[in-house]
Amino acid sequence: MSVEGALNFREVACLPAEGGRRIAPRRLFRSDTIQFLTPSDVTWLTQDVGLRTIIDLRLDYELEVEGFGLPGSSVPTHHHLPFRVDGTQGSQDATPILQADDPMVPHYLGYLRTMPESVTQIVRVLGAQESVPALIHCAAGKDRTGVAVAVVLSVAGVSQEHIAAEYSLNPDRIPLVMEQLRSMKSYGDSIDRLPPQAHLTDAEFMSRFLAAVDDIYGGVVPYLQRHGVTDDELQSLRDALTEPA
Repeated sequence: MSVEGALNFREVACLPAEGGRRIAPRRLFRSDTIQFLTPSDVTWLTQDVGLRTIIDLRLDYELEVEGFGLPGSSVPTHHHLPFRVDGTQGSQDATPILQADDPMVPHYLGYLRTMPESVTQIVRVLGAQESVPALIHCAAGKDRTGVAVAVVLSVAGVSQEHIAAEYSLNPDRIPLVMEQLRSMKSYGDSIDRLPPQAHLTDAEFMSRFLAAVDDIYGGVVPYLQRHGVTDDELQSLRDALTEPA
């Protein structure tokens, strides 16, 4: 499954979950920026898929200069839930500043530390009645989207091994994504300052991130509970995204 105007679009489905369940088809999608979707892409998403919710993780500056939502569409619900790390982005530059020794994992943990309101709201949005099918996206569809999808799948009962494997899919798309970011006003040549690891989606990055969440917070679910997500809200997300295997 692919769309013409997005380079890193895919469905997240059929992953095994706890209790003999699995992530149901046509409930959850992930993508890079959707500002370049074609009219046929929009028709497929809104009419064939029946997309109901978009969760946009980009910064305010990105929305301001790049646009918001599906071009020419009327998807019922858009949620802007930005993922940022304090002190790493300028107001006129969306490219993050990453640590040299371990660029990705501390950056991913920074989303949870800095933006708990966005992280927890993703769970509430997806668990709301008639919220799915839903699409989670950022600019590249790999880092912010990768962490958001990992949180969602953890709540749904998918193992860390399967989450890391899903994160690492389609590595051949990332060079194309980076070239597209270089052409966009919100990124441009600042992409060139990123370390080589930022051009990768190694399963090891996600595995170490989830292990660190276990060490720091006791796991994804305890992190969410610490920030006010209730057991009923967690169960609502599981009900929305999973089905018997």
